[in-house]
Amino acid sequence: MWVLSIYGLLSLADYIDSLIEPYLNTDSATDTAIMLWLKPKLSGVFGFLIKWILHIIFWFLGSIFLKYFLLIVLSPLFALLSEITDEKLSGKKFPFNLKQLLKDILRGIAISLRNLLFELLISFALWLATIFIPPLAIVTIPLSFVIGWYFIGFSIMDYNCERYKFSMSKSVQFIKQYKGYAIGIGCVYSIFIGLPTIAGDAIGIMFGPTLAVIGATMSFLKINETPSQPS
Repeated sequence: MWVLSIYGLLSLADYIDSLIEPYLNTDSATDTAIMLWLKPKLSGVFGFLIKWILHIIFWFLGSIFLKYFLLIVLSPLFALLSEITDEKLSGKKFPFNLKQLLKDILRGIAISLRNLLFELLISFALWLATIFIPPLAIVTIPLSFVIGWYFIGFSIMDYNCERYKFSMSKSVQFIKQYKGYAIGIGCVYSIFIGLPTIAGDAIGIMFGPTLAVIGATMSFLKINETPSQPS
């Protein structure tokens, strides 16, 4: 069911982009005073860049909301998978506790909403700069992806922090210290989800989240073998 949910959410992101397409087509727009002023400015190379930047922004904005919705909905499964992986690798036992599970779910939702807000604010600033200075897209678009990888990796790594009773502030400090792990985990997740072929989509939606959660747990255990974690 969760595989179908991911596929549906990704399809919805493409659908949202297709709905926006007519509004970005100035040729078919009514000749209002605003459009008569805009059309000359949106012609040529500059107009082409603006239109494609807006396409990317709207698709990216839709994907941000969808990926956090996915994290919230599947939070119980991700938390359970992380716990099982930890037990297999470390030999520790984490007895099932309904109260703790509900706490984990609420913590996951809170972290996801926090990360959603921060990612939107940072992305908005980058997009605004890009709209006014289109050549900045060379820097801002890749940077937007890296920021997205960081925050999604942050959310996935936090399942481990919650299991080991890190406060939210300590979790934030911990993951900032090891931001490279968070970016890598988010990158793996995003690459698998974004595989372009039909077969690739099926493989990505089945294995991307699983690999990211397992990788986050392995990274957390590896980090905790050293004494340099935050107090």
